[in-house]
Amino acid sequence: MDINAVREGAILVCPVKVDGGGIYVGDMHANQGDGELALHTTDVSGRAEFDVEVIEGLDIDGPILLPNREDLPHIAEPYTDDDIAAGEALGEQYGVDVETDMGPIQIVGSGATVNDATDNAFDRAGTLLDMSEGEVRTRCTFTGGVEIGRLPGVVQLNMLAPMDRLEERGLAHLVREQYDL
Repeated sequence: MDINAVREGAILVCPVKVDGGGIYVGDMHANQGDGELALHTTDVSGRAEFDVEVIEGLDIDGPILLPNREDLPHIAEPYTDDDIAAGEALGEQYGVDVETDMGPIQIVGSGATVNDATDNAFDRAGTLLDMSEGEVRTRCTFTGGVEIGRLPGVVQLNMLAPMDRLEERGLAHLVREQYDL
């Protein structure tokens, strides 16, 4: 993936497509900007330690990243108590239901180009969250966006996702743990 937010403290949820699937860790980078624009960076040797949890029944086509809070785009950070209070007040004022139980996720998309990778991420997010592409695009516009993981075709689609949908998929506990929700 070569995504710079995949680092110590991040949670990476990966599909397991075969019985007994293993874990492989590739090259480690001493530094890397978004996109790995030179198609390489400062590779170093290192040691990786991680905990593994199997989420039974989670059928995903690609990785989901829960980066460290400081690696989230500002617009995709969890709502604060003040944010929730302000949103609920506006909702009441205008007679609109306000969804406040949300958690940040990043759907990793891949393809031959950035556009293909973004389309792939929209598809993966729609399947994961049982949403139309239009709803995914709208949620990402208002609570997230797209970051380039690696050129030419790996992206991270950021969004605040409804916790009830994440609960249904078996991911809510990870989101709550990662972001102290």
